[in-house]
Amino acid sequence: MKRFSSRFCGAALAVSLALTGLSAPAAAAGTISVTLDDQPMAFTDARPLMRDSRTFVPFRAIFEGMGASVGWDQTTRTVTAQRGDRTVKLTIGRKAVTVDRAGADRSFSTDAAPFIEGGRTYVPIRFAAQALGAAVGWDNPTQTVLLVDTEAMMQNSEFNGQFSTLSDMLAFAAANAPVSPRAVTGMLTGKLTFHTAMGDIPVVLNGNLAGAESLDAAQFTGTVACDRTAIEAAITMNEGQNVIGDEVDSLLKKLENLSLEAILSRVDGKLYLKSDALTEIGIPAGTWAMKDLDMTDSLTAVKNQDAIDFVCARAQQLDLKLGSSAHAVRQVVLGLSDLAAGRPDLDDPAVVSLGLSDGTDDLLLTLTPGESLEAKRCTDTAALTTTQRADGTTLTLTEERDGCTTDVRLDLVNAGAASAPAVRPAS
Repeated sequence: MKRFSSRFCGAALAVSLALTGLSAPAAAAGTISVTLDDQPMAFTDARPLMRDSRTFVPFRAIFEGMGASVGWDQTTRTVTAQRGDRTVKLTIGRKAVTVDRAGADRSFSTDAAPFIEGGRTYVPIRFAAQALGAAVGWDNPTQTVLLVDTEAMMQNSEFNGQFSTLSDMLAFAAANAPVSPRAVTGMLTGKLTFHTAMGDIPVVLNGNLAGAESLDAAQFTGTVACDRTAIEAAITMNEGQNVIGDEVDSLLKKLENLSLEAILSRVDGKLYLKSDALTEIGIPAGTWAMKDLDMTDSLTAVKNQDAIDFVCARAQQLDLKLGSSAHAVRQVVLGLSDLAAGRPDLDDPAVVSLGLSDGTDDLLLTLTPGESLEAKRCTDTAALTTTQRADGTTLTLTEERDGCTTDVRLDLVNAGAASAPAVRPAS
């Protein structure tokens, strides 16, 4: 009996902290083909190959195939590709890619380094192509790398100059982003509604957060309290009277007042969370848990107010399919272009919207100039809305999962200057 009660409370804890997918940090292919915009690429003197589960290609073939001029610096052992105002550099043996775009240098880490074999220089195709603005996918049955040149598509005659609405949205986001680290305080409110055989059981949540954020991360400490009375009522309703022993009572006390630490890392693309209460879902006490996040909205796009980076980041989220990759990316480019911008509302002609839908994940961006930028993302089971204003940010989440409906709201208020937050746990 107690085991069921603990499981019920553990579920309440897991849902209340939005922990779906959290885990403790853990530490020869056949002939490979490549398509670019759904057309096969030719490799004359050296074929793509697989190493450590990553696909590598001769650097000259991939970069020249995407219309870039290439160079090689023997002294630094660095490969260079230049196309338009974008210059990409990869160095033999180093897991980093440097991109210089219109004079703005930025680097990102990879999990694969270029190497030389048989007199040919090989680069990791995913990172090399993404650095030039391409979306990358993989078709396992045919062992085919799927590339779609998103940046080139945006600059063709159909779409060239058609991203002013998106640029305005990015400018608003950049103007209100934490360019310098700033303090943030927040209040969490919400309700969990458990759907049981005996009816719906509502559990109220309330919490407070305090911390700091920068362009790279947000770090918080806080407390979240659950309504113990409702949880006890649910246990009693499902299992009868007198089933709450010492073990369950101890758990309920944890739920009454949960302390937690959290790091939202835009560098790693992960949410890190630590709380002794996580032992109820199998996370050891004092251990950081983590959840991979969909970092669709490119950090560099906001920093540089760069529509190309933003659209390329969105296109990269697609699950590309052999033979239809270019069409799928075109729908993203079209959805974020001025050609798809919503008509101004007759009552408020300043409001503009852009929307995307790929059947599983919808995105709607709405800008009210001088007031707010709202981003609403919807899936079959959840809706997450982020509303950014000059004085702070509001997030709302509605989710239906495993017999429980979650309705949570987080209101964040900007404060004064602060020390830079950590981008990942120290241990």
